[in-house]
Amino acid sequence: MKYKKALLPPEPYYSGRVTRYPDRKVPFEAGLRWHVSYEIAYVKKGKVRLNKLDCEIILNEGDVYVLNSQEVHSYDDIGDDTQVIMLNIIPKAIAPYVDDPHIVPKFKQPQGEALEFIRKTMNILYGFEEYKSKLISMKVRAVMYSVAYYLIRDCIDNNIEYVHGSQADDFDCAKSAIRYMHDNYKHEITLGEIANYVGMTPAHFSKYFKEKTEETFSRYLRRVRLEHAIDDLRNKKITVRQAAIENGFPNVNSLILSCKSEYGRTPAELKNYSEKN
Repeated sequence: MKYKKALLPPEPYYSGRVTRYPDRKVPFEAGLRWHVSYEIAYVKKGKVRLNKLDCEIILNEGDVYVLNSQEVHSYDDIGDDTQVIMLNIIPKAIAPYVDDPHIVPKFKQPQGEALEFIRKTMNILYGFEEYKSKLISMKVRAVMYSVAYYLIRDCIDNNIEYVHGSQADDFDCAKSAIRYMHDNYKHEITLGEIANYVGMTPAHFSKYFKEKTEETFSRYLRRVRLEHAIDDLRNKKITVRQAAIENGFPNVNSLILSCKSEYGRTPAELKNYSEKN
């Protein structure tokens, strides 16, 4: 099952991010994805389908759901009248307030007082007119830390296996490998290097990665490099050769062949097509 890392940088004035629908005239993310931040979703009106690796959950009006750091998920928009808000909190924002700041804790779904408070607080957050101004960020930050307070006080999951990353049959190693590729794609990455990074033998990792992502390690890495190379060609004044060298391809021919295989066009053709459209 394929999924990708989503980049959700926090706003400059607070250690989080707010996404409100339908204010942003875009559909929910269709494909499975993951990100480092926690995500608290609140449905103000209508309903939303939350897709996870092992199940689908229907969130109805008034429901709150907490997604943990690096938890794979996606949403489907159900109904034109849906109103929903997501609050993302980066782990570093809560690290000083947990017992071990070096561990990224897992949270259980809130219940009782914690659920009621978070529901009311998220409803207030939905009503803010904006989230990015320096002054409004004071209100957003207050909401964010109020939510984090109840999560830390009432919802910490003390599952030792989880916090130490020792679960045998999960996706942690695949996510770590994907993160490593996204962080280091400009440099040469060997199978042995990335297998060692996640603590497996090359043969074991190769089989494991293909099983979890339905792609080989080499093809996934090539696609990461290709996406960055095409993006550079479209947004920077560089040559195809420069795009290849700056994004980890061994030579320009490798980039051209990868692009034709993936998109059916050369990098130059893709760039020209983008400029015309």
